[in-house]
Order: sequence, then structure tokens, then C-alpha cells
Amino acid sequence: KTNQSEEIDIDGVFVSVGRTPQSEPFTNLVRCNERGFIITDRDMATSQDGIFAAGDIRAGSIMQISTAVGDGTIAGISASEYILMKPIRNK
Repeated sequence: KTNQSEEIDIDGVFVSVGRTPQSEPFTNLVRCNERGFIITDRDMATSQDGIFAAGDIRAGSIMQISTAVGDGTIAGISASEYILMKPIRNK
């Protein structure tokens, strides 16, 4: 906009790809936000009983592997609790 440029000495560049959720197969099953990310509660449960979402497809995800792993752990435990119909953890 200003036609000014500046050189910055850097060690690397991170290119972000895949920021569009691939949730199309699920949009008729669960609630998604306006960008297509699946809405979950803190237990990774969706608007449909028995369906859980984790990682980058989840609304509010910061799209980091460490948080995706954590989401997956929570979703797995929540799914087990749902199937067994009893809590595995203290909430």
C-alpha cells in the first residue's frame, strides 16, 4: 500500500496449508460454525450423541499437534465413557 519495503533477517518461514476443515461429510450430522469447523463441548462431544471431534477440525482449535493430541485423548476417553455409560475420570 505504501510501496515501502524492509528486509528482515530470518532463519525460517512457516507456510500454513490446510486451514480449511474437511468437515463436509459431517455437516448434515453435527453443528458446524460459519467456517465449517465442528462445534464441540469441553469433552469433545458434538451436537449429535455419540459423535466426538478432535484436532484441527474442531472449532476453537489452535491447530497445533500438541493440542490435537490432547483433544484426541479427551475425545477417546469421552467416547469410552459414552459407550460404557459410566465416567472414567473425575470431571
